[in-house]
Amino acid sequence: MSKSYFLFSLIVAIAFNLSVSAQSGCPGCVVELPGTLPEDTIYLSSAADGQVGVYYDSDLSFRMPKTTTPVNASDPGTPPGLAINQITITSVSNLPPGLSWEASQTAFDVSEETDGCVKFCGVPLIPGFYNVEVVVSAEVFFVSQVSSFSFPIMILPGTSVTEGFILANNSGCGSVEASFVNNVPSGGNEGYSYFWDFGNGNMSTSENPVSQVYDEAGVYAVNYQAVIDTFGFLLTEVVVESVECNDLFNNAPDLRIEIWGPDGERIFETLEVENAQTPVNFIVNLFIGEGNYTLRVMDEDSGIQGGDDECGAINFNRLSNGAFTNGGLQARLNIFHPVDTIRSVDTVRVYEQPALPQLEGDGPATLCQGDAYLLSVTNGYDSGLQWYQDSLPLIEVEGPELSASESGDYWVAYTNPDGCSATSAVQRLTFNPLPDPPIFQNFNNLLTLYAPEALPDAYALQWYRNGLLIEGANEADHCMEVSGAYRLEVTDLLTGCRSSYELQATYNPAFPGCVATGVEDERPLALRAYPNPTGGLLYLEGRAEYGAVQVVLYNSQGQVVQSLQNKAAGATFRESLDISHYPPGVYILEARSGQSVAHLKVVKR
Repeated sequence: MSKSYFLFSLIVAIAFNLSVSAQSGCPGCVVELPGTLPEDTIYLSSAADGQVGVYYDSDLSFRMPKTTTPVNASDPGTPPGLAINQITITSVSNLPPGLSWEASQTAFDVSEETDGCVKFCGVPLIPGFYNVEVVVSAEVFFVSQVSSFSFPIMILPGTSVTEGFILANNSGCGSVEASFVNNVPSGGNEGYSYFWDFGNGNMSTSENPVSQVYDEAGVYAVNYQAVIDTFGFLLTEVVVESVECNDLFNNAPDLRIEIWGPDGERIFETLEVENAQTPVNFIVNLFIGEGNYTLRVMDEDSGIQGGDDECGAINFNRLSNGAFTNGGLQARLNIFHPVDTIRSVDTVRVYEQPALPQLEGDGPATLCQGDAYLLSVTNGYDSGLQWYQDSLPLIEVEGPELSASESGDYWVAYTNPDGCSATSAVQRLTFNPLPDPPIFQNFNNLLTLYAPEALPDAYALQWYRNGLLIEGANEADHCMEVSGAYRLEVTDLLTGCRSSYELQATYNPAFPGCVATGVEDERPLALRAYPNPTGGLLYLEGRAEYGAVQVVLYNSQGQVVQSLQNKAAGATFRESLDISHYPPGVYILEARSGQSVAHLKVVKR
């Protein structure tokens, strides 16, 4: 199917004036055009990129030309100044799955309205670069021509965000390579640990894991855990629950505590609590490092009776959280060690990638114009198919079979319910042209080709009578012996294509063997006919050495359609024939003067 540059340029202006009957659900587009646009011009805004899982809402505006003048600016072969009657979008295909659209109107009478818009909306499901196919019909001088074009919409891979990580490229067809960004980075600090379970059999403890490939259809859960252990161990308080030591006069002891570090030095002490009644809480708020520490509980006597009494000691480390006993001393240590754990889950979805449609052809080994070649999908796809010829979607074709009768590249695309597509291999078909029909005439029983120069470069001829082959009749001329329906078949030996012409011819007994019973003088009459071809008057000129000239006009059946007699004053004659009322075709003009005869082929337009 031919596509003119004019139609291509024209339809770019209306790329998004799509058929509302096909899809809808995105009303309310707004026309926004530059204020400096000429009235008669071609303009189209562009489609925004989208992303899987993110709601898409985009308006596009266009202005269509009123005449072919804007097209002529880029295609001088298109004549300017021709009025465009109407432009109609007939179909659209290959939209990103999940998107819908609605245009401001479906067809434009460009003499009244040239501006329009369309809104695309929805949530894209599958990433990719989509060439949206649009088929249009343009009417100029009430002649419609169909063509197609594509415009791009880019759908970027989906990105999902959880508390712990960002998942990039979370869905696709057949195979998905997903990448991950850790939302809880360590910044090079200690105390961070990570665990990833990617759902595809792989695990990792890396802070920033490598991308993961999911090459089978399914839904994969990605589990993430980050443990943040950066606060340390804080001894918040010591609770002395009981002691056996007493103060002077058996009064309650004046209790205080001391903490000694791993290096044997005192690093913390409190004021005494006079006449303490257990349990006694001592607020400490001391960070504990690695190693062994000692808690000493003291009775503050200010040096009386030999100094302070030690009521007991407890050895501990940073993991020693809880109650301890040493003799009569009972104490409880509260060590605060906060650890943050962040857990997140997300999913990667891989849709099944359909197998390529397999094409099988059925038809002649050599294709000629008028033949049919059946293309069939053989691997079970009955629906979800879109046929193409030379990039033009064949919207009217449904199902797994296509009967092709024109040269071109054919293929079919299958889209499954998830929106994943597969395209068959291209089947190139060439329908060779038929040779010109070998038109011939009957002149005095001799069947003669009108235009032997129109025969193919390499050819074979065969004559038939009443449908039966005439043995040995393979020349451009054939002398018939009886009346009948004569057919001449020509075969182009380079392509194998054939055509034929048939004529009901009547045998003339006056010309047995195609030779007149009398003797003719074939000396030329210098006959000239002009204009040739003609649609009306045909002027004749010639020289007649033997007096009057008889002129006869035969049609392709060998029948006389007109004749005249010229007295031929002197040696020159001039006549005219009006053939305007005869049907178009090839005629034979015969002129006779005495024993001289001349023949000319005349074409009536």
